[in-house]
Amino acid sequence: NGHSLISAGLDCTVQLWDIRKFDNKKKKKASSPVAMYHGGRSINSAFFSPNTGSNVICTSMDNKLDILQDFHLQSTTNNKYIKPSHSILHNNQTGRWLTTLMARFHPLYDDLFCVGCMKQPRQIEIFSASPGKMVRNISGEALSSVASRTNFHPTLPIVVGGNSSGRV
Repeated sequence: NGHSLISAGLDCTVQLWDIRKFDNKKKKKASSPVAMYHGGRSINSAFFSPNTGSNVICTSMDNKLDILQDFHLQSTTNNKYIKPSHSILHNNQTGRWLTTLMARFHPLYDDLFCVGCMKQPRQIEIFSASPGKMVRNISGEALSSVASRTNFHPTLPIVVGGNSSGRV
């Protein structure tokens, strides 16, 4: 809607903010998030679905991909956290030498997202957000290392993955 901001990080939370409620310099009261989700361990990334913003995909270090549906319509009171609509078990433990994994939505479809994978042989996985199930995995000779960063091409049916060394 143009007024929402999402933050995630080492505090293990995903927070939804309404930027219209950010404090100006005259007020002394700090603004608070509209809604919060606690992921258990640090959250590597959180992204809105690109068209409607109705889904949020969170990649966390507790080996899950969490899908928050209609996160923007929920609010937290008394420090209670939102529960994910779907949670997918996924090995996100990249260790200290690899870039952390980040799930990314398809630019045209709000329910498809891709993410790199630690499995052998190396692969990129594509999931559907609504049932929280894997749709397809992509592997091959060209995918010889962990694709820490993945993304869909904006107009063509192409998925791209890059590793920690910068190889695409």
